[in-house]
Amino acid sequence: MRRLPVLVSVAALLVVGALAGAGGAQAEAPAEPAPAAAGHAAPTVVRDIEIPVAGQPAVRAWLVRPQRAGGGLAGVLDLHWFEPGRASQDRSEFLAEATALAGRGVVSVLPQLTFPWAGDPVGDARDRAAVTAQLDAVHAAYRRLLAEPGVDRTRTAVVGHDYGAMYAVDLTAREPGLRTAVLLAPDASWANWFDLYWLQLPAGEKEAYRAVFTGLDPVDLVGRLGAGAYLQFAGADRFVGAGTRAAFAAAAPQAKVSLYPDEEHDLGAARTRDDRLAWLAGRLGLRG
Repeated sequence: MRRLPVLVSVAALLVVGALAGAGGAQAEAPAEPAPAAAGHAAPTVVRDIEIPVAGQPAVRAWLVRPQRAGGGLAGVLDLHWFEPGRASQDRSEFLAEATALAGRGVVSVLPQLTFPWAGDPVGDARDRAAVTAQLDAVHAAYRRLLAEPGVDRTRTAVVGHDYGAMYAVDLTAREPGLRTAVLLAPDASWANWFDLYWLQLPAGEKEAYRAVFTGLDPVDLVGRLGAGAYLQFAGADRFVGAGTRAAFAAAAPQAKVSLYPDEEHDLGAARTRDDRLAWLAGRLGLRG
């Protein structure tokens, strides 16, 4: 898990190529409506947007929504994973799911995350500042979702994978009204992966480094979601083991948990997607 430049997937390039002003998309640049796919109630609109964040660069994101106007739309914020060398480790990861959900009356925002994708942990309080700054950007993306015309603020969810799932948990602590989260293969603490894959701190420094993140560790915050959390874990995951799964189970006893024994950390099988979409449909009251 060392940092490499952020990659853009083939799927992402195809979508960006369809946007007005492709190659240097401007904020709120609208795409042509995508034709209705099988099972979709209406055409879907994809926009490449920029979301202002106080004190830091704007966040690039995709906004995916039904073309139709009017209210009664659910909202989902999608936070991607970190896996250098994999094209899906950017805002494209949940794009296909967001497009499918648009046909069921859902608006999705898919921001590009940057820490640790575009910057390495250094082993001190600056890492907490970097996590907090990224969380500020995630929070801004969620507020942008709420501001989208037609979105019902009482029917929103966040979906996150890996580091994206960790930021998702922290976001729900900032937004008490956000009560639904799908969490794919999160780690329990920020310090663990930063230390294991970047820092390799001496044994005597590990506890002090973990203390840097007091109040931010996902395992300490996930319990507030109660039955609104859905955890998806992979049995063949080399990054998230049984100890981490047990820690989350103890911290969130009301959460729904699925373990896929033969899956790896990417949780890329169709059944994992189908399970989370079905669970989201129930939580958000989706049609179809």
